[in-house]
Amino acid sequence: MNERVFRRTRRVRDEDTDALGHVNNVAWVRFVVELADAHSRAVGLDWAAYRRIGGLWIVRRHEIDYARAATPGEEITEETWVEFLRGARSLRRSRFVRSEGGEILVEASTEWAFVDTKTQRPKRVHPEVVQRFSAQGA
Repeated sequence: MNERVFRRTRRVRDEDTDALGHVNNVAWVRFVVELADAHSRAVGLDWAAYRRIGGLWIVRRHEIDYARAATPGEEITEETWVEFLRGARSLRRSRFVRSEGGEILVEASTEWAFVDTKTQRPKRVHPEVVQRFSAQGA
């Protein structure tokens, strides 16, 4: 198992789906962001930590590839890892697979920008952030 990859599971709820009965695109984007937040908290970087260091992440770009549908009641395994941290930027990958059988459902790539909490201008990723994700092998 790659220690860089943060994993958890989620059960698809009715409210995650659209009129076709499968997870809709807005829910997938929410899943990507929630997963990134969970990973950050898992390495000790919650909102309080980001406020203390004076910076936070904002999304610059999401790219999502849809492979298969997920339906209510299904358990999916969520995986994410930081591809790189450089300057004021980060690239994070996410993958969502069917827990039973391991079929890839969705793959995503998200560009994040680290910004100053006061000015909301990009700033170099704080050394503590780099250290916490690097300790994971990022």
